[in-house]
Amino acid sequence: MMVSEGEQTSRPTAIEALAAQPAAGALVLDFDGVLAPIVEDPETSAMPDRTATSLSQLAASLGTVAVLSSRPAGFLAGRVRVPAVRLLGSYGMEEIKDGNEQLSPAAAEFLAAVGTAREALGRLLGTLPGVRIEAKPITVAVHWRQAPDRASAAAAVEKATAEVAAATGLRLEPGKLVSELRPPIDIDKGSALDALMREARPAVTVYAGDDLGDLPAVHAVRAAGGYGLAVDHGAETDPRLLAAADQVIAGTDGFADWLAELARAVQGRQ
Repeated sequence: MMVSEGEQTSRPTAIEALAAQPAAGALVLDFDGVLAPIVEDPETSAMPDRTATSLSQLAASLGTVAVLSSRPAGFLAGRVRVPAVRLLGSYGMEEIKDGNEQLSPAAAEFLAAVGTAREALGRLLGTLPGVRIEAKPITVAVHWRQAPDRASAAAAVEKATAEVAAATGLRLEPGKLVSELRPPIDIDKGSALDALMREARPAVTVYAGDDLGDLPAVHAVRAAGGYGLAVDHGAETDPRLLAAADQVIAGTDGFADWLAELARAVQGRQ
């Protein structure tokens, strides 16, 4: 486990801070690349059993445990079957409440534009080898992780998504071997985390992410006096996220170890 240079040695670690007062703590986590390993086919993404066990233990002890992901809320509901864990999808534009998917009214206004973008991207990129168009309720993502020639696939995807974004008014967001079009509204992981903290009013909040889309949440949690963790996947991980984090953890295996350590520390205080 590596700690970023910006972390203050006199400050408690994220684990120590959460374990000191579990019922007043909040733990908010990205899904892919944090709870679940990054895989070639995004639809096969899943949490390892030991990660699910730790998450279940923490959900029973901490005041708030949530998953905040770019994935649809419905996808998260099928992968995170842990009672008491809040599920916020599409960067916080969706949430599962009382078993139902609730969509932000501001995002709902762009459903037609998202549908138009999905059809246009299918026409422009649907035949490219290894390029996959992921249709989500309120966004559309184009992945090229499985492309035999990633460089040429990236160029084609970047050109097409820029054109479609300009035509539909959607916002283009880059990620790890993916480009995503989503509503141009002021909802991102940072604003979603801010809203969650205002509601839960935790004494300490810890957020963990691995991609550029997590950067607003890392900034938000640190501005609130909490801890931002970055899960490092090597060359794929944007250095801006690593530089912004309090702590950098190597890969999902390393994060599973961190989560288990946190669960032990919390249980040891009860």
